[in-house]
Amino acid sequence: MSRLWPRGLAARLVLLIVATLALAQGALVLVLRDEQDAVVEAMLHGQAVAQAVTLVRLVASSPPEERGRLADAFWSMHSCARVADQAPEPRAMTDAEKQIAEVLRTQLADAGGAPTVAIEPLADHRDFCADLVPEGMPAPRGQGLGRLRRGGGGGAGMGMAGRGMGSGMMGGPGAWLARQPPNAAVRMTVPLADGHWLEVRDAVAVPDAGGRLVLPSFLISSLAVALVVVFAVRAQTRSLRRLADAAERLGRGESVEPLPLTGPAEVVVATRAFNTMQDRLGRFVKDRLRLLAAVSHDLRTPLTTLRLKAEFIDDEEARAGIVATIDELAAITEATLNFTRAEAREEETREIDLAAFVKAVAEEFALAGSKVVAAPAEPTPYPCRPIALKRALSNLVDNAVQYGGGAVIKLTAEADGPVIVVEDDGPGLPEERIEEAFQPFVRLETSRSRDTGGLGLGLATALGIVQAHGGSLTLSNRAEGGLAATIRLPPRGGH
Repeated sequence: MSRLWPRGLAARLVLLIVATLALAQGALVLVLRDEQDAVVEAMLHGQAVAQAVTLVRLVASSPPEERGRLADAFWSMHSCARVADQAPEPRAMTDAEKQIAEVLRTQLADAGGAPTVAIEPLADHRDFCADLVPEGMPAPRGQGLGRLRRGGGGGAGMGMAGRGMGSGMMGGPGAWLARQPPNAAVRMTVPLADGHWLEVRDAVAVPDAGGRLVLPSFLISSLAVALVVVFAVRAQTRSLRRLADAAERLGRGESVEPLPLTGPAEVVVATRAFNTMQDRLGRFVKDRLRLLAAVSHDLRTPLTTLRLKAEFIDDEEARAGIVATIDELAAITEATLNFTRAEAREEETREIDLAAFVKAVAEEFALAGSKVVAAPAEPTPYPCRPIALKRALSNLVDNAVQYGGGAVIKLTAEADGPVIVVEDDGPGLPEERIEEAFQPFVRLETSRSRDTGGLGLGLATALGIVQAHGGSLTLSNRAEGGLAATIRLPPRGGH
């Protein structure tokens, strides 16, 4: 489930708002889904039921030979009637249909039985009575029930002019319903006392309950909301993205200018705290390096004095031992100075081809007479600080040459970022001492001779540089013998 949840703030807000819109639209559909309720409203507020009751009473009180003419008179564009010999096929009525049937039954208490009502959707109101007309004969032309009741007098006609859309023109809902085409057919069947049945059909204009408009409305509103949210969130979180980028660069050891205090209040507070933290951290690191450099520099003078005084010792063996110790201290001091200078050096990040970079490092060692080769690799563009990264890789290769007699440098581009591996055929390291190898001034070579080992800063320096790039450096013993130093750099997105 977490895989489906978007990671971006804009995408999350869009998803939440669109889901809310969907729930709201669904609730609206549930409220308005029964369009037959609207049919009942239109029927009961209009004249359709009243006219059907009038027609039933006229037909029931007329001679059998007059009933067909009365039914034909009811015909109009939106209504029709017929006298049938058989009852309609039985079917279960809905609640809305039962409501209209109950009104008919109440007003026609003397009818021959219980009326039935059927409400059906109407696609085309122009032919909804076509099945009542015998084939090859024209449809009856309605004369108006009013004229029949008044003997042809000038009463209100019951055709289109008098009946509107089947819902009447007496104000209320019927008045505005008449302005839209009918979209529902109501079939009312009433039993007569002599066993015949009178079927009355009426086309009703029902207001759209929203069912047909739900999907287009949802799509349009969702698209509009998504566009607004995406642009709004991007504008509001621009400063947040800038803060995240600055934090990432600071974590890689790059120099970051103080960020402008812009954006929402919460982001401004976080930015101000970041600027303060960056300033304090920068001052702390500089003070530490300055102190280390000062101590190392100040040790030069007394070490030089000690060496000069050692030259006056008559005992040659004692003099040689003291001079060797002083030279080792001087070497440590010089290495510490070089270490602090490298740490204090600021280098801009730029994009290089790691494949060409690795090949160049291998060629430099090969030109110096070392057995170092770079395995073929695909071009791998990558942003880094090349001078620092070269120093880290060179330290690893130098260790491999010194303890393993040579090195093979391999570069692979993985999904999690580039991986550089330096392999040698040396004796490897005891598993329990691998982590110890990264400590400054720690040498796992036990002779303590500067001819067979350095001062123990190579791996510590390489680790610091790789971590400043946001990567990791690990050592592992190879199954076939030798040691593998693996640099894992973060993906380009992590930069």
